[in-house]
Amino acid sequence: MKEPIKEQVIENVKAQEEEQRQEKQESESVKNKIKTLIKEQEQFFYNNSKRSTMEDYTENSYYFIKLILKWKKHFIIVTAIAVVAAAVFSSEYIIKPKYKSFAIVYPANLSPYGSESTSEQLLQLLESADIRNTIINKFNLATRYNIDTAAKAGHASLIAAYESNVEVKRTEYESIEIKALDTDPQVACDMVNEIINALNLKARKLQRDKTAEFLVIITNQMNAKRFQLDSLNTILESLRVKYQILDYNSQAKEVVKSYLKVLGSGKNSNGYKDIDVMMRNLEEKGGEYYEAIRTFDAALAYYHSIKMDYDNVKKDLYKELTYTNIVTKPSPADKKSYPIRWLIVVASAASANLFLLLLLALIDAKKKITP
Repeated sequence: MKEPIKEQVIENVKAQEEEQRQEKQESESVKNKIKTLIKEQEQFFYNNSKRSTMEDYTENSYYFIKLILKWKKHFIIVTAIAVVAAAVFSSEYIIKPKYKSFAIVYPANLSPYGSESTSEQLLQLLESADIRNTIINKFNLATRYNIDTAAKAGHASLIAAYESNVEVKRTEYESIEIKALDTDPQVACDMVNEIINALNLKARKLQRDKTAEFLVIITNQMNAKRFQLDSLNTILESLRVKYQILDYNSQAKEVVKSYLKVLGSGKNSNGYKDIDVMMRNLEEKGGEYYEAIRTFDAALAYYHSIKMDYDNVKKDLYKELTYTNIVTKPSPADKKSYPIRWLIVVASAASANLFLLLLLALIDAKKKITP
């Protein structure tokens, strides 16, 4: 009885597993169909939206073209008026033409600070307030630009005018370009030259200030060493006068020889007392003299070394160095750089036509809306 029941249970389990497998396959099939349907719908909506966008764009383009063709006389008149007006207002009678002068320089004789390159250092110097104020005062730019510096924000207006007419920038080749604009081409050229001169004076002053500080330090060291030498020389002079010690090494050898010779002849021989006195002097003061002369020689050598540094620093202090290598020298321009009339005329005509087109489109839309 047990065997048939066991086989029946196994068959039931197998049947259940088969049913579950079929249900799983049917579920996966339904999921795949749903995914396919969703993709088809997405593609359908995308194509419709794209078609709609293209149709809208084409329709709008045709609309504006039709509008321009409909009102072409008005566009021609507006274009003509805009061109004439722009040509008149951009003429030299209304806007004074400006001429550009420029120079290209490389830094020279500059020591970089930290990670800052010499080109960046030169750029910082050229953009300094000292150089800007030098140029403003030298060329009386407040009067030249018709700016009242006594008025409120007058100084700020003057600086803004200066920065709009003077430009300093670093090129891709690590050189510095200096540009100046002015209504007089010669003044523009002179401004660039004066900027370079002011830069040299500024950099030279900074370098001399630092050199002067270093010179003070070296001078103090020299004075201290000279005081030490004078003290040692006084000690040595006293030993020479009182104890007749002139050269310790040579005298020690000679005195020892003479002392031994006298001892061989007897203490009552001539010169024994003098040699004995000299012997005692060397014994008592010889070490002091030897140490003093060694210290004096070392101090004197160090003093000479400092003196050489002092002479070199003093030479640097009064050097007349320049701090730029001029690649392109400034020259007066023979053609104006501002205003660019053709650009003003084209921009004015385009702006006027665009404004007219928008105005006509608004009027047309209003007519369609209003019954």
